[in-house]
Amino acid sequence: MNKTDFRTFAATLEDLARDIVQACRRAVRAIAVMPLPAMLACCVGLAFVISLLPLALFLFVLFLGIKVVAGAFIVDRRRTHREHYGKQ
Repeated sequence: MNKTDFRTFAATLEDLARDIVQACRRAVRAIAVMPLPAMLACCVGLAFVISLLPLALFLFVLFLGIKVVAGAFIVDRRRTHREHYGKQ
């Protein structure tokens, strides 16, 4: 990696860091002026996103994997069943 590539990469990282800090400041300002019921609703929504959404995604992937494995066994059983009757 030469120096010009590193400089452009560093500039990109600085822009990213600046944008993240700006978004955090905007969020802190928004939270500071929020009434308590709205803040409670935001906290409940954030808790939902942090806890239940990953659980739902994990269960989706788990059941999809079970479906693929079960489908592979069913296809294999049908194939061997077809070959068995085809040879007679």
